[in-house]
Parts: sequence; C-alpha cells; structure tokens
Amino acid sequence: MIIITAGCGKGFVDLTPQHIIDVGTYYKTESDITAALTGAYSNLREIYSNYWLYAELPSDNTQVFSENEGGYGEFDWLTYRPTGGVSGPWNQAYRTIAASNIILDRIAAVTIAANLKNQYIGEAKFLRALMYFNLVKFYGDAPLILKELKTEAEAYSYKRNPASEVYQQIEKDLKDAQGVLPPKFTGLNVGRATSGAAKSLLGKVYLQQKKWPEAEAILQEVIPAYTFEPNLSKLFGPGNDNNSEVIFSVQFISGGLGLGNSFAHAFAPSKSGTSIVSLGAASNNTGTQDLYDAFEASDLRKTAYLGIFKDGANPKIYYWAKKFVYNVPILNEGENDWPVLRYADVLLMYAEALNQNNKTDEALTYVSKTRVRANLPVLTGLSKADTQLAIEKERRLELCFEGHRWHDLIRWGKEVATMQAFKTKYLSIDPRLSNMSITADRKLFPVPYREINLNPLLEPQNPGY
Repeated sequence: MIIITAGCGKGFVDLTPQHIIDVGTYYKTESDITAALTGAYSNLREIYSNYWLYAELPSDNTQVFSENEGGYGEFDWLTYRPTGGVSGPWNQAYRTIAASNIILDRIAAVTIAANLKNQYIGEAKFLRALMYFNLVKFYGDAPLILKELKTEAEAYSYKRNPASEVYQQIEKDLKDAQGVLPPKFTGLNVGRATSGAAKSLLGKVYLQQKKWPEAEAILQEVIPAYTFEPNLSKLFGPGNDNNSEVIFSVQFISGGLGLGNSFAHAFAPSKSGTSIVSLGAASNNTGTQDLYDAFEASDLRKTAYLGIFKDGANPKIYYWAKKFVYNVPILNEGENDWPVLRYADVLLMYAEALNQNNKTDEALTYVSKTRVRANLPVLTGLSKADTQLAIEKERRLELCFEGHRWHDLIRWGKEVATMQAFKTKYLSIDPRLSNMSITADRKLFPVPYREINLNPLLEPQNPGY
C-alpha cells in the first residue's frame, strides 16, 4: 500500500484529499504515474524542513540556544546517538527511494508519450540520486536498493553497499537524468527537476568525492543556463521563490493544506516574543558569533542574511536567519522555499574545481562574482592555497543557513580542527560546549539502532558508536 500525497510546486500541487491506494490496481495510466511522481516530490517537504538540523547545526555556523535545546543538542554538540534523531534522514530518504523505484519499475508498461515517459524516468532518477547523496553523506555505506521491494523478507536481505558503489549509482542516475529532463519548466510545473538541476547535483557529487576535472566539466555546462541575481533583496522570501538563480528548490505553500514550513518558528529568536514573528520562536538554528564576525563590515550580506536581536539587559545576542524568517502568523504555514541548488553555489563549486585543477586565476573570477554583489572587491593575484581559503570563506558566508557548511568542512578535511577551534574560542562564553564531542568519526551519523535491530545485516555500525 502507498499513500499518494500532495504535490511539488506552488502550482504543481494536487489539493484533492488523498486516500490509500491499492498498488495492485494502480500504476495503470498516465495519471497514476503523474500522481505517484507528485507524491515522491512531496516527500521532500518533510526532508528539507529539517535538513538544517543535519547539515548546518553540527557546524560552526549555527547553534541551538539552551532554552530550546531538547533533541537538537545532539546535533549541535556532535553527540549523535543510534537511538536519537539520526533516524530521520534514513527513513525519509528510503521512503522517497521506494517511491522512485516503484515508478521506475512500473512505468514501462504504462501508455505514455515517449518524451513524457522519459522525462518522468529522469525525474524519478534525480530524486533517487538526491536521496542517495544525502544517505552517503550522512551514513557512508548504505543499502543500495534499485527496485520495488514487495516483502519484508526482501527488504531485510540487504547489506550496506560501500560508499564508493553508492556514489557510482548516484552518478549513473544523474547522467541518465540530465539527458531526458527539460532545461526548464513553466507554469504549474515549476519546481520539478530540470537538466540543469541534474548537472548541478552531479557537479556537487563529483566535488564531494574530489573528482575535480569531472566537476569542472559538468559545472561549466550549467553556468550559461542561469542568470546571476544581482540584488540580494530578491534572493529569499515570499515573492522571490523560483527567481533566476534558483536551480532546484523544495516548494512550500501556505493555506492550511499541510504544505507549509516551520522555518520562521524554528529560526527566529525565542526571546523575541512577537517582535519578529507573531507565532512565537524557538532559536533552533541561530547564527553563531563566529559566523557574524566572519563577515567584513562592508559586506552587504551581513545585514541581508543575518538579523540581530538582543534580549534586553541579557548579554545574549541572537543572530537569526533573515533568509528564512518572515512574519508567518500561523505555525507551519511558511511559504518560502528551501534552496537545494542555486547559481551562487554552482559558481563557487566551479571556482573550487578550477582552483584544484590549477586554474587559479580563472577560479578567482568566479569567487569574485558573489563578492561584488556583496559590495566587496574582486580578488586577484592569490596563490592556489590562498584562493582555496577564499573559496572556503565565501562559501561559508554566501551559503550560510542553507545546509552546506558541515559537508563542506568534511570535504576539506577540516571539520575536526574547525570545531575544536570553535570550542576553545567560545567555551568561556557558552559552557555547554564542554559537551561537544569532536572526533573524526563524527563526520558520519550512526546507523539508526532500530534499523540494525530489524536487519542485523546492516552491521557493523559506523566507527565510534
């Protein structure tokens, strides 16, 4: 049985009440496949509502304040537990993978125009690749399931495939997808995966594996297809979603349909009352002093991306994420989207690949594009090593709060040194940092205990747990 849920984009949304569908009588018509694919996209809302928790909070960019620490503390302090919140990304990813596999297994027998059938196959492969990329980043080795599973016994027969094999499949799916997906969608279909999204994600996959030549080649194809948004005020928030810089984003919509997000509530300062958002706030993903200090005084992003709230006479300062916070009067009714891939990210990934391929002068021209928009001077004449440092800083500032920082640090091999330095610098200000566990094994989450208990073939557990 499968629940066919609500849709993907602000227009690409099926608002009809959904019911439980018998798989045996489903997947027979074009509309069945369309609805199933829409359901697969809809899973992304749950995943990316909390993506910051797994990919930003562990880093030096953000923190959860003590008044709302709760279950978020284990991600802030890198004290992940197999029985804790690490099950979220695992379950969410495999739910979407299962939906994609069903579509891919059953679509061949359905009568659909060839070009649309190929497009749907490309979209399903893109979603599967995106989910496996999340899994391999979070857990390393992971079961590689590429077909519809029909029995529990079959599901529990899978071992974890080496990360290298998972990456190979991700690359294959994205190569297949880029050739059949359209360059853009319009109208009600905005929000679906495009060829540019597949190429951009493939570039990120290559980059994370340090396949610099491959990353440079594919990202070079993406750059001419998009327009750099010159105005910071038009990048984020309601009315600015799906702007010229967005390559792929998870679409949210308000209206009491269960399709909104909780970013405003989660990110706004908990002590701000109703001065920032009228529904209350939790401070679950608040910028750190270290992030704020990393911006130069003349950097326009310092005030465009970060708000400042001071709790009266209390010395505590909240640096909140203006990118995602606006006054939403009802909880879970945020309409602003989550950017999974945007042009500035591609430019900086391309710069990193160029620099690693010893094309440093050219790399600097791409680093400078985001700097110029932020009212900073262009960079010239830097060494390869200094250019890499400039790229690292620029990615931190430009992409703050968007869920890139933690895995950027891991790619650069700097997660331990960076977080140890962070702990040492701020321990006297925040004694909770004494709880922080900073070891090399923290770059991976533990496999959820429940999954190993159900399927012992998933052992051995990741090191350190």
